[in-house]
Amino acid sequence: MIKEISLIIPSQNAKTKILYLLGCIPNWEVIPNEIIIVDSSEEKLTLPEEFEIFVKEFDIRLLTIFKENLYPGHARNIGISKSSNELLAFLDTSTIPCDKWLSSGLNLIKKQNTDGVWGQTYYEADKFLPKIFRACTYGAKPIKTLPGTILKSHIFNRCGLFIESTRAGEDGDWMSRAELQEINMSFPDKFLDYDELNHTSFKRLLMKWYRNHIFGAKLPFFRAHKDYYYYAISFVAVVIAFNWNWILASWDEESIFFIPNITKISVLLIFTIYVFLRGIYLPRKKGVNLGFIFPINFIFIAFLSGFLDLTKALAFGFSKFDTFKQINK
Repeated sequence: MIKEISLIIPSQNAKTKILYLLGCIPNWEVIPNEIIIVDSSEEKLTLPEEFEIFVKEFDIRLLTIFKENLYPGHARNIGISKSSNELLAFLDTSTIPCDKWLSSGLNLIKKQNTDGVWGQTYYEADKFLPKIFRACTYGAKPIKTLPGTILKSHIFNRCGLFIESTRAGEDGDWMSRAELQEINMSFPDKFLDYDELNHTSFKRLLMKWYRNHIFGAKLPFFRAHKDYYYYAISFVAVVIAFNWNWILASWDEESIFFIPNITKISVLLIFTIYVFLRGIYLPRKKGVNLGFIFPINFIFIAFLSGFLDLTKALAFGFSKFDTFKQINK
């Protein structure tokens, strides 16, 4: 069934992924009558002959726009400006919807009389290391995402368009603005699949984490100062631990304030709390099975989380330093 809805897909150097995604569209229960691909790849995208025959047969408007060096938000904004329908749907090349994704979303909007439906993505992990990556990051529950979101176009008059000058975080920034504007949205009963964790490495994950947070730190919704508070409080706690006996007990072992081995106790306490939070509590909150966390995997999860948190802290720190340099130019 063809419906009046514009599907917007940004793509950059992901030929295999975009072709796979396009190959899934003929199997959907509902097919958009307009497909807009905004491509900024180094090599110009060539579509398969079978897909071009498909869009001609069903009178689907296919618009492929080529622009160099576009960030995702900029590409989406171009797609929005070129769309001709009231309803807009967003996907990216790494998220694959089920055949009922679009039909289910449209039914929810109609049934609940809302302005749109959020996307929801499940992060797949089939092997041990990808499961550790997932436990440290996205979790085992589907999470709200811009890919998979279906919106009425007038929403952008209230919330504005996507930020065009950042490589990452523009989707979260826009969703935050939509929540602040109290846009009436439905929550989906179908989700998209993200398979990239099964094909990534520890190094690539750290690089992606750094890239996303050094760009995202400049966006209001990240509120990076919260992370600074966390690290600052930890630092203050360690400083107090090192100086407790000197400040309150003057190193008098007979004093009621004197605590033997205070430094070791404090460091061990902070370490234990961190391992519990990052290795057990947060993964469990994100849907990771207790059978995977225990008896020993929580150690690996906490260890990798430590690297990711350090990477995030460095990204936030360097972003602040860059901002300071720009102000003082």
